[in-house]
Amino acid sequence: MIVEQPGGRPLRILQISHAYPPTFGGVESHVWDIAHGLAAQGHELLVLTGGSPLPGDDDGPVRVRRHPPIGVQPLLAARRGSKPDELQPQLLADLRGIVGPVVKEFRPDVLHLHNGHHFGPELARVCLDTGVQTIVNGVHDRVGERLCLEVLDWPWDFVVYASHYLLTALPTERPAAVRWLGIDRVAFSPDGPLDERLVALPGPVVFHPARLLRWKGVEDGVRAFARMRPVLGGGTLVLCASEDIADDPAEVAALRMELTELAGQLGVADAVRFMHFDRLRIAEAYRAADLVWYPTIDEEPLGLVPPEAMAAGTPVVVTRSGGMRETVVEEVTGLAVDKGDHVALADAALRVLTDPQLRAKLVAGGRERSALFDIGEYVSWLAEVYEKPPQG
Repeated sequence: MIVEQPGGRPLRILQISHAYPPTFGGVESHVWDIAHGLAAQGHELLVLTGGSPLPGDDDGPVRVRRHPPIGVQPLLAARRGSKPDELQPQLLADLRGIVGPVVKEFRPDVLHLHNGHHFGPELARVCLDTGVQTIVNGVHDRVGERLCLEVLDWPWDFVVYASHYLLTALPTERPAAVRWLGIDRVAFSPDGPLDERLVALPGPVVFHPARLLRWKGVEDGVRAFARMRPVLGGGTLVLCASEDIADDPAEVAALRMELTELAGQLGVADAVRFMHFDRLRIAEAYRAADLVWYPTIDEEPLGLVPPEAMAAGTPVVVTRSGGMRETVVEEVTGLAVDKGDHVALADAALRVLTDPQLRAKLVAGGRERSALFDIGEYVSWLAEVYEKPPQG
């Protein structure tokens, strides 16, 4: 639950994102959180996103408009064969036909585009041409080959980076600031219901709450778990199988088959479970797990999972990857290992699962550090940026 806080004058705020819940992912969750947090402060919110319209899009404090061409896969299909910073005329026209009428009808004071530099420059160009008084670009991602770097220096009023790592990797000449994303620390608290599916599994339960993507280190997780299981005398590894994600469903399905085959080859097929999770109830899974790990093998932009797990009172093991160097303090709030080292991942997880004193220390440290990622404080700061963007 997000507590209403006093702010400045009420604003009409248009949030634009490639995807939005129920689509599963970190950026999607962040946009949902800030939209509802801003609405709780008395602002009027409209989210423009990809996908097809859903029942309930006009219910509640945040209205949602879904249009397939804004989604990741349609954008990539429309840009097939184009250079990263090359504007595709037909796509540009299609997006103008979507964004323009929404801006004309809603008349926003603020337009906040998330990942304007990702998947193609057309959406960013359309947003900047709307004439909205304040236009903000949120930089959440660096991973992948579909980055339009020149977009970062286009005339945004302000650029918000999710981590210091991202600012270093993707610098801009525009006025900018780093602000770690917020989490709902009431929802992600140690107190609350447990996911009964995880409770019923043979323990200890290791949970990897990431989309089923290769760069998230899921293969290393299976290999590490197979190495740990004989030492533990049992246990279960839980992977996310949510199919409503922005990524290519064919690639996700193929990877799941690979992981299933790998688990069989390593003798742990019976102990690797694929489960679907509702983002509004995923905190129940954190609380029911004995360990959360996030062994990303590329550079993680920030990673909401470590702060969420720390807030929920579950110890974490991560890789030394991108923004997770900022969220996790090694040996204080969690353990960290090198990327791609499944042996070190297994050893670190075993330390946490077999050493009660270490576990208690990490849980206490994680709970304390999670206060730095409070969604209420993030939303209040963002509302101030919208009201008067800092000058570079």
